[in-house]
Amino acid sequence: MVHFVGAGPGAVDLITIRAKNLIENADVVIYAGSLINKELLSLCKDGAGLYDSSHLSLNEIIMLMEEALKKERSVVRLQTGDLSLYGAIREQIDELKKRGIPYDITPGVSSFLGAAARLKAEYTVPGSSQSLIITRLEGRTPVPENERISKLSSHGTSMAVFLSAGNIGGLVEELLKGGAYTCDTKAAIVYKATWPEEKVIRCTIGTLEEAGRKNSISNTALILVGDFLDSEKEVSRSKLYDREFTTGFRRGVREGTGIICFTDRGQELSGRISDGLFERYKGSIHIYRADSDGKLREWLKDVFYRFENIVFVGACGIAVRMIAPLLIGKTVDPAVVVIDEKGENVISLLSGHIGGANRLAEETADITGARAVITTATDLNDKFAIDSFAKKYDMEIPDPKLIKTVSSAVLREEPVHIYMSAGSDDSMLSEISRQSGLIIHDTGSIPTDISVIAQDTNNVIISIYDMGIPGLILCPRKGYLGIGSKKGVLAETVKAVFGDFIKDNKLFKESIVMAGSIDLKKEEAGIRDFCRDEGFEFETFSAEELNTLNGDFTSSELVKEVTGTDSVCERSALYLALKYAKEGHIEIKKYARDGVTFALALADAKRLN
Repeated sequence: MVHFVGAGPGAVDLITIRAKNLIENADVVIYAGSLINKELLSLCKDGAGLYDSSHLSLNEIIMLMEEALKKERSVVRLQTGDLSLYGAIREQIDELKKRGIPYDITPGVSSFLGAAARLKAEYTVPGSSQSLIITRLEGRTPVPENERISKLSSHGTSMAVFLSAGNIGGLVEELLKGGAYTCDTKAAIVYKATWPEEKVIRCTIGTLEEAGRKNSISNTALILVGDFLDSEKEVSRSKLYDREFTTGFRRGVREGTGIICFTDRGQELSGRISDGLFERYKGSIHIYRADSDGKLREWLKDVFYRFENIVFVGACGIAVRMIAPLLIGKTVDPAVVVIDEKGENVISLLSGHIGGANRLAEETADITGARAVITTATDLNDKFAIDSFAKKYDMEIPDPKLIKTVSSAVLREEPVHIYMSAGSDDSMLSEISRQSGLIIHDTGSIPTDISVIAQDTNNVIISIYDMGIPGLILCPRKGYLGIGSKKGVLAETVKAVFGDFIKDNKLFKESIVMAGSIDLKKEEAGIRDFCRDEGFEFETFSAEELNTLNGDFTSSELVKEVTGTDSVCERSALYLALKYAKEGHIEIKKYARDGVTFALALADAKRLN
């Protein structure tokens, strides 16, 4: 077997574990001596045959491989970066195929990745560039006409140019011909990325040639071009961590209702529904008159996960066809109901419990005089529905996969044991007490044979268990997070400390409503980015506002000297709870690490509904 192995960009520790193992066990290593870091050869075992391919022709390389394999010796062909880029392995593979010689390929870290890491840059920045062109300038080896840099540069996207440092002047000319780049477009030269002798030179396209000449760059360098290199430029945020963007792992913040109709009669009914729902749901109500399937699909694609509710006035069939490609899962899909245009039946079609479609169907029926059609099993059998219960009391379910397990036990009329904190909301206790088969316990009495995910040590969670299955956790959203930090703290640091904060205190982040700090931290990028990524609304307060609070705070004279208040995180947490829940107390006092502090205040449980 011949193992083609990517040696990475240069640094010895930037190879894969698989590559390291193959090198250490190889009997023969044929390496690209002019390009790889030869320190990698120290990994080779004693007695291994080492051959520098920079002095060999293709035939000589293949002959070495053949001879080694005849002697049942393992062969590693070690080449720089990643083998899929300018590695010339195709011609070697073709020769091996002719001879029936087996081979495999182990990828490596390419130099264009190493260069981006050293520049601390991202090639694909939302709103700036979502593509990366990897190419080379034409030289002795030609490039196809349609791939000349003058044509590729017309896209104006991020570009990594290999094997072109020997003719930077020619490269600049080609880059500008495309018309999208200008002399002021950011550029960089990265010489021997990740090597000890690495050079990183930032410049523009207009100064690129001079920068290369001044630094004596003529080979072994990558040239990068594009707006992604402009660290001062304001860029769009990605949707991935946008608190309003819904993914398969997170339900985004949303509000508003979309009502879709297809006929004049349907539009008249839509107006009645809109007037009736206006006072009941947050956000605006949009009526969309669909005149084609294509336009409706585009509209739905844009609004489906921005609206809390979708109402179709028309046939169920078209509603199903329109929403099917957009569905993610029951914990994140919006409520969808369908009402016929005569207003006789309104059907809860999607997300009946968590999304609230059952309630929406009943309210729409109340407005129009229609009959509400509810098909969820727990509702049909007048049984306890854990997901409806969670929504009613503003609780999150960290592991929604267990909803079905609990609901199945309820429908089978098997006992479900519910462990609730002392002091839980009276209306919750009353609602559960009315349900047959639900047995209420205090959290202190959880038996040892039940799989406990988290103890209720901080009065933040309610745990619901069916005997013999893992516990399903409900997190009342009553936690208010206070944050403090040193100036210039990184979001990664804040996130790491937060991870330990919730782990050490046995919390679920789903219980946190929002976060706050002192107004000195209003523009602290590390805290703001952390809150954005975690989906926490972030609010700040003046020292004067925080100092109006009375209580037993973890005081610091140094903090008071810098900020004007003796405790940023604890006071911020309590201020939030009192402002939005009207009551609260500090449940978790100051937690400090790596220049970051957290505290948690809880709203009074009776304020949840």
